[in-house]
Amino acid sequence: MKKSQIILLLLFICQYSVAQHPEYGLHIQSFPTQASKYTSMTLDNGEAIRTEDEKITLDFKLWIRKDNVFGTVFRIITNDNKNIDLMYSVGENDRRFPILVTGESVHPIQKEIRREIWISVHLILDPKTGQINISYDNESISTNYKEFKGAKNIRIAFGYCPFANYSLADVASINLKDISLYRDKQKIRFWKMGRHNEDTCYDDITHSPAVGKNTRWIIDQYITWKHIYTQKFSNSPSIAFDPNGVFYIAMNKHKLYAFHTNKRSVDTIQMKGGEFAANYPNQLIFIPELNQLLSYNLNENIYSAFDPVTQRWEKDRAPIKEHDYWNNTIVYDPSNFSLISFGGYGHYRYNNELLISYPWNEKMPQRHIKLTNIYPRYSAASAIVDSTLYIFGGRGCPSGRQELSPRNYYDLYAVNLHTQQVKKLWEAPQAPEGGEFQPGENLVYDSKKKCFYLFCTQQGGLLMKMDEHSPHFEIMSLPIHMNLEAQYLYTNLYYSPKQKKLYVAAHQAEVNGKALLDIYELDYPPISVEALKQDIRSVRNQAENDKSFFWLYIMGIIIIGASIGLLYHRKRKLQNSSPKNKEDIEQYGINLKEISFIGKIPELKINMPISNTVPVFHNYDFSKKCICFFGGFRVIDKEGNDLTTLFTPTLKALLILLILYTGKDSKGITGHKMIQLLWYDKSEESAKNNRNVYMSKLRGLLEKVGEIKIQNQSGLWYIEFEGGTFCDYLEALQLYRENNSRNLEKLLELLLRGMMLPNTEIDWIDSFKNNFSDTTIDLLSNLLKQENLSDTLRLKIADTLFQHDYINEEALCLKCRILCQQGKKGLAKTVYDSFCKEYHASMGAEYKYSLMEVIEKTL
Repeated sequence: MKKSQIILLLLFICQYSVAQHPEYGLHIQSFPTQASKYTSMTLDNGEAIRTEDEKITLDFKLWIRKDNVFGTVFRIITNDNKNIDLMYSVGENDRRFPILVTGESVHPIQKEIRREIWISVHLILDPKTGQINISYDNESISTNYKEFKGAKNIRIAFGYCPFANYSLADVASINLKDISLYRDKQKIRFWKMGRHNEDTCYDDITHSPAVGKNTRWIIDQYITWKHIYTQKFSNSPSIAFDPNGVFYIAMNKHKLYAFHTNKRSVDTIQMKGGEFAANYPNQLIFIPELNQLLSYNLNENIYSAFDPVTQRWEKDRAPIKEHDYWNNTIVYDPSNFSLISFGGYGHYRYNNELLISYPWNEKMPQRHIKLTNIYPRYSAASAIVDSTLYIFGGRGCPSGRQELSPRNYYDLYAVNLHTQQVKKLWEAPQAPEGGEFQPGENLVYDSKKKCFYLFCTQQGGLLMKMDEHSPHFEIMSLPIHMNLEAQYLYTNLYYSPKQKKLYVAAHQAEVNGKALLDIYELDYPPISVEALKQDIRSVRNQAENDKSFFWLYIMGIIIIGASIGLLYHRKRKLQNSSPKNKEDIEQYGINLKEISFIGKIPELKINMPISNTVPVFHNYDFSKKCICFFGGFRVIDKEGNDLTTLFTPTLKALLILLILYTGKDSKGITGHKMIQLLWYDKSEESAKNNRNVYMSKLRGLLEKVGEIKIQNQSGLWYIEFEGGTFCDYLEALQLYRENNSRNLEKLLELLLRGMMLPNTEIDWIDSFKNNFSDTTIDLLSNLLKQENLSDTLRLKIADTLFQHDYINEEALCLKCRILCQQGKKGLAKTVYDSFCKEYHASMGAEYKYSLMEVIEKTL
């Protein structure tokens, strides 16, 4: 299976997973929340929506919560500053009713509101007559609002109205989804209020933004940790988890608590004797295979299990020695009934010991094995998969001495438990994107997806996914934002197959011994945060396009009109002297039609004839001395070595920034602008120091690639490629600008490699990607209309179009038609079905053409 196919399959799986959770919408915060936290949501970013003297229809669904059934649902403001509002009011016996307000006039809707159920609202505004009709939960009223007659445009806000001089104090507590706007009978907007980008949700038709403040998205519940338990203790407890859904919290030999996650209740177990083996917090583990709660002491090799019948700790030997294994990671190996511990901290030293204990066989001594291939550390995470122990991350240093600059590690090792041989699987040389972190004690292994889940301290606690093949961390939850600055910190991740939940226990303690324990819950399997984001690469603000490109489009129409006459004349001329054989055709080497389009990269035009033969792509050598953007970020040195993994997130962003701004303007980017984009959170002096350090690191890496120079002239930074080095993006820009028919083969060789920076999502990069993608789509769409191209090349062009626009109908029609002509009808059906699913997921509607209609459709 090709890489592109795998990516599409993974995206489909993510979308399917999300589809299993139907709850979505915007939760509008209102009273009793503080007024400064009320939610507002303006359609089209609060810009005026033109009526064009046609009926405007607003449809949406709302869910009324019990919090505050009073105040505003929406407010509409016309260009003449007139208002139309939907509100909730109070009737007799505290009954609540919806009211339509026009100006100062109130029009009651005689239907008592229904709470906690999705209902439909349908509003029709007629600027020709001033007539307003509203259907609320199947109850309709009409009124004539003469001040609305002749309205040219409207602004719409849900929740708190942020428009100057039009705010209202009371906001109704509702949830909102599926907002549609129609002009006459044409649907012009649809905001699902599902996937989103922070406070913004883009509509599925023109990609216009609905922009909110203090937003709370219902769909985010699937990536949000739910806080289910908190308790303060006078001394640090030890925590263990029974996968049936019970947390055991042991204070000492006298106190044991059981927190039941399903009931959210706590039982206090009165201990009747025995000794608790642990001599420090978190030396407690639950063994599901034995249904046993076990306290342990690795220093003294003593163990004491809890007997629920006698309510005693089974052993009577009390711990004596100080502890040497703070924040170790420990797992149970059912193959030989052993506990396997790695790492830890004690007496100012980190260790790299693999310590194997046999609590249920006193004749078996502890085994202490130093894993010299792994630097000493504590706070690592581990899991057993078959007979392999996986160890990830932690904090330590090569010498193990605390005073010698400890650091966080982001590496993964596999330890064969039969031979104790260690294999390093990968290492991320720098902190992952988002900042430094330490993992919790356990890794949770997903055998179906062949991946690990880990809880880490980044951004106050979030879930990540990784695998054994590459140092890539995928964020699987929103951050908890805990304040993790206690003297002692312990976190652990647990999985309950019975409840299909992940749980996190976070234990923080101060020097005086006072401790805080918090427990959080998340649905399993988790959903990637990226899966709930809208694809901002395809977002285009229609309002900006109307303003910025209006005259450009008019010029394009004039040019196309003039070209038709010219091309017709040329075609007639060529037909009169058309070649009679294959050799003559190859001699002409051109199509009778020409491509003419205006791209969206400033000042770029292209007008190229294309050969009727399939190009043999051999213009570029991507095996060495290159920096690639198309198909993914890659850096290959002069020896052919892949240096991509050496680029930390910051180094990668710095290199991309220099290339993009050099491509935009050969003079480059100002140092001030660079700091604003990359080090906005630092003081000016600190930012300059960071810039200088990373520039030095980047120059060192680029020297391995070849003659690539970073220049600074008059405060402007830019990058130069010399000596046979090249960047595919800059090369493509140059080919566009040269406007030379001989360069089309080179351009196609670059474009067919894939999208520009497909896995790099940074706000300031998106405008460059969108700009280039638009131009590429225009070029490839025009190429598809060339009848004398080979089927092989046309299929390649169609596949590339799908990468830029996954619901491109021209690419669909051509690909299905060619596959059917080649007798591959089953494959054509697969392509069509996949397109329909993507179309429905994106547009919220079924695709209107059948496969047969698609095949017969003219491009």
